[in-house]
Amino acid sequence: MESAVADIIDNSISASASTVDIFTEWRNSDPVLAIIDNGYGMKPSGVKKAMQLGAIGPASERSIDDLGRFGMGLKTASFSQCKKLTVISRADSCDDWYGIRWDLDLVERENQWTAQIIEPADCESYLCDIGFEHSRGTAVIWNTFDRALDLTAASAERAYDRRVSALIDHLALTFHRFISGEKGTKKLTLRLNKRLIKGMDPFATRPETGRQASTLLSDETLRLGHCSIKIKAYLLPHPSSMTHTFAQRVSLNGEHHAGQGLYIYRAGRLISSGSWYRLAKVSEANKLARVQVDFDNNADHLWRIDVRKSRIDLPASLREQLRRVIIQCSKKSSTTFTRRARMPSLDLEPVWQRVYDRDRERVYYVLNRSHSALSEMLRSITCDQTRSALISIIETALPLALIKNDLSASNIKLDQDSEGLFSQSQILAENLFKAGIDLENIFNALVNDSNIGLTREQAKKIISKIEAR
Repeated sequence: MESAVADIIDNSISASASTVDIFTEWRNSDPVLAIIDNGYGMKPSGVKKAMQLGAIGPASERSIDDLGRFGMGLKTASFSQCKKLTVISRADSCDDWYGIRWDLDLVERENQWTAQIIEPADCESYLCDIGFEHSRGTAVIWNTFDRALDLTAASAERAYDRRVSALIDHLALTFHRFISGEKGTKKLTLRLNKRLIKGMDPFATRPETGRQASTLLSDETLRLGHCSIKIKAYLLPHPSSMTHTFAQRVSLNGEHHAGQGLYIYRAGRLISSGSWYRLAKVSEANKLARVQVDFDNNADHLWRIDVRKSRIDLPASLREQLRRVIIQCSKKSSTTFTRRARMPSLDLEPVWQRVYDRDRERVYYVLNRSHSALSEMLRSITCDQTRSALISIIETALPLALIKNDLSASNIKLDQDSEGLFSQSQILAENLFKAGIDLENIFNALVNDSNIGLTREQAKKIISKIEAR
């Protein structure tokens, strides 16, 4: 659904729309979805041409800001989701609305490709139903969904809602340069059911006030034949310098690891992201490295772009030039994580501390001897040799290889759910109390280490239960 809706929005941008509204309702298992724009609209002849299959070929000359490609996006995108496609448009507020509908069920019954012309009065009714508010523009309406619905789900409506949520995330990234009004693009207001879709900031160029922005490592223009390819390499700020809100704008769910790689744009519209195209490895060390690649629609033949405008092939002549930029960016990203001997923790009282040995270029983890609850337990061991031996065996036996393996596994989640974490924290607190640890130190341990991650209210609830006994 994300790619299909984005394909329709491409047409709206090409029609100079400044606002695109997406309207959708479940309607008792018969959902409707409409993409509405205030672009220059179409006359009846334009609507007829738009509803033809393959109206404009990929070799046809286009304006520099035309996001179309094969002249089939409207139809193929729509029919990938639904069986009934309606397009209503007008170019002048003095004209009547003009609409055409393709109904695949009707085509199958009559065994011929027959489109339905919609009377002006019915056009008005359809537009009112989806909340169309402009004096001119275009509405693309989808009905009779088939492939977009997961009828095997326990709740088809909930499954549809998840698709709509994924759609918002996809559009926020795909059109982020239009949403932000970046120089060289048309400013676009994008809304879903009247709620504004805020653009992502994958290169961290617009941080919050007082926060660090990304570092521009290189900015160059390459020539491939008669075409120009613009490349910018960015290094994101270290995660410790990002607020949670900013991290969510930079990477989906704040996951910088998954967001590393090349971001390839065609006329300002994102085509592909989150891959190094086998020019580098997806790794923890590279997670702050991102490379922006821009090309215009006159270079489509070099990239072998597919009909959905969602997959491309890197031109062979560009790969080595990109590899050079990526290697530089990767080195900087890796250095960001290892440049300091001791990396400060955001936690007030972490149990573990990360240490970098500059000379040996190795990282190791040590227990925080000043941790209030931990230091209290260690003091209870009267024999210095026993205490030192215990600390050494814990630090030396930290299963880094197993942790690394689990982190790389796609079917394993290390994060605990909140309910399980709270239950385990209760057991931890009770065991610490039985061991003679002061309640204040237990409380600090629960709230001041992000690996435990309880809120102060949750920690107070646990301490209160212990005190009540």
